[in-house]
Amino acid sequence: MTTRPPTADPNNTQPDRNFDDLAQRFSRTIYATPRGQLRLLALSQDFADCAVPSGQTILDIGGGQGQFSLQLAQHGAEVSLLDLSEEMLALARDQFIAAGLPLTTQLGSLQQVDDFFPQQYPLVLNHAVLEWLEQPFDALPILVSKVAPGGWLSLMFYNLHGHQWRQIMNGRTHAPTAASERLRQQGNAPQHPLDPDAICQALQDLGMTIKRWRGIRCIHDHMHQKIRQRIGQDQVNQTDLEYGLKEPYRRLGRYVHLLCQKS
Repeated sequence: MTTRPPTADPNNTQPDRNFDDLAQRFSRTIYATPRGQLRLLALSQDFADCAVPSGQTILDIGGGQGQFSLQLAQHGAEVSLLDLSEEMLALARDQFIAAGLPLTTQLGSLQQVDDFFPQQYPLVLNHAVLEWLEQPFDALPILVSKVAPGGWLSLMFYNLHGHQWRQIMNGRTHAPTAASERLRQQGNAPQHPLDPDAICQALQDLGMTIKRWRGIRCIHDHMHQKIRQRIGQDQVNQTDLEYGLKEPYRRLGRYVHLLCQKS
């Protein structure tokens, strides 16, 4: 569990997660499913509601297959994408080529971003990355440093509260807060569920203003599959988008999306 910024351990040599071995699996089990489609719908609604300019230069840090970046590129954005996985970058390039759109890619870690992209950007994306880092809070100053004054940071991460609630509903009443060592090595379960209040406070301390705080899959993941099938995915999505902006439901989302602006 990570609920507050940890003290960096100089002796910690555990590498951050690389998804070369899971790229195709993620494509099948996340991005090509209703869960992935709901994620993209939520992000799109947040950008529209907060009037985030779409046709601008974007840095997608840990951008993986670039699904949301591709949507922004289709509205005129110029995208640079950094990722630790060459397999993910290859999938991103294939998607952009198929769409006839340019994409700049770079193989590297979040911690190396300044080596490849030294400038600041009007929009920085970091989606579903923090929870895989060994020192997630150490990444926040790096992300904020890449945002130009007046620019935006779109940050999405795996939610501690949603994770715990899901475990309890599955009968794991001890509510484990992190993946087992076996899942860390073999599965796609995030390593470090994060407390959204701690993340918000850290971002505010770094000079960011939180403009949007959304829970994603706060209804979808806690509704029985048979009920989802009965009422239909469109109704599930509409309900999730509505309640993902309301307390206390948004705190049960599997993911949290924050849109933050730099003063």
